[in-house]
Amino acid sequence: MKHRTELWLIWVTLIAMSCAPVTQHVHIPEDEDLQSAEPQIVEEIEVDSVWAANRVWFDLQTAGNRQFVAYYDRNRMMTVASREWGNETWTRKTLSSKLMWDSHNSVVMALDRKGHIHVSGNMHTHPLVYYRTTRPYDVESLREINQMIGEDEASVTYPRFFFDQEGSLLFSYRSGTCGNGNILVNRYISRAGRWERYLKQPLFEGIEADDDRAAYHRWSKDSDGNFHFIWMWRWTPEVATSHQICYATSPDLKSWKNGAGQEVSLPFRPDDAQVIVDGTLSRGGMHNSRYQIIISPDDRPIIAYVKYDKEGMTQLYLAAFLDGQWKLKKISDWQFRWKFFEGGDQMTAGATFDLVGFSGAGALVIDWETETGNSGRYTIDPNTLANMDDATWVRPKYPNAIHTKITDLPNMDVRLVDDRAGVLDNGEKYTLKWETRPPSHGRHAPAVIPEGPLSPLMLVKIN
Repeated sequence: MKHRTELWLIWVTLIAMSCAPVTQHVHIPEDEDLQSAEPQIVEEIEVDSVWAANRVWFDLQTAGNRQFVAYYDRNRMMTVASREWGNETWTRKTLSSKLMWDSHNSVVMALDRKGHIHVSGNMHTHPLVYYRTTRPYDVESLREINQMIGEDEASVTYPRFFFDQEGSLLFSYRSGTCGNGNILVNRYISRAGRWERYLKQPLFEGIEADDDRAAYHRWSKDSDGNFHFIWMWRWTPEVATSHQICYATSPDLKSWKNGAGQEVSLPFRPDDAQVIVDGTLSRGGMHNSRYQIIISPDDRPIIAYVKYDKEGMTQLYLAAFLDGQWKLKKISDWQFRWKFFEGGDQMTAGATFDLVGFSGAGALVIDWETETGNSGRYTIDPNTLANMDDATWVRPKYPNAIHTKITDLPNMDVRLVDDRAGVLDNGEKYTLKWETRPPSHGRHAPAVIPEGPLSPLMLVKIN
């Protein structure tokens, strides 16, 4: 069910399930068991006070006994703070980049093999913003560089740091504008202290004569570290032009296969039947931020997304590669139509859903909520995509208390960002928590950006 966190919840536990659809019953803890079954908040530490008039995302990384937080401070300045476990005093480095009014302009961070900190962000079709430390783990040694390769870095959006199977640091971004951009990938060479273009061609390319489109993608990794990519194309800045769910998998982002295991080549372009999962056309009710992928315990991808049904109503669909082809299944029976207007980010609330994970009995659990106020939970047999009738309980990702507001200010929602390190060896994990007003993009910027409201930025430890 959608919390006021706008955070997609994906959590998988190891299970096994028969290929034949059978009725299976899940143990639901009694009331007295719930406290021990649910995660608990162990500790909360204030990192800083942050500007909260618009939503942008921050980043958190635990490395050994050190923790690093990248965020924008109360003055909208990009900042990186660090501490050692057991120490509530933060060392902060204020960087030169000042947040603009645009919810695209999140800040991202990663540490390379040698412990050097890499930071990027505050870009929506703007020149590359990039900082790197000169000393490992030392935020005070962060230096402004603003260049990686020196090419295709004048119009950057959607920066992302991640790692390949060998542990090399990668950086992906869109070069160009929405409806007219390519996704590029760089790799950091730690021993040389420099970046190289990892892919000699774009990952996605939608720029052709009279056919300019941009791909919006996301991915997950399976137990072997293979990438499972899904993406959706969009014609223009208008969200309603989102179309075509596609899929491909790769161990290294260079050699690719489609759902049938057939080799496919880069760059991925629109209308390629080899990788299309659902060929729904523009204005068919798809949305380039309302789709997800989850990997089953046996490493099979399951894709969830919304689109209009035959009657024009918005519905939740699932896709899985079964019996040699993509099977598409309408899961919901919602009675509303998601309306888009004025292009860009203007639309009604629509529907949200969370792929919560897999129950102990093997069912895929999906929580959902629509703009009509209705909400619920679907329990899905991953082998058939059929709805199951069993009552299903899965351990929540977060304690209920984490959704409690920090401030008493109106029109503020709780935001959460998980530690890039995931669950630590001791079974604990860390999450950033703060509040902001709803997201707003650059074309809605006020003439004068307000100095507030402000929110505490908290580091929350969960068992």
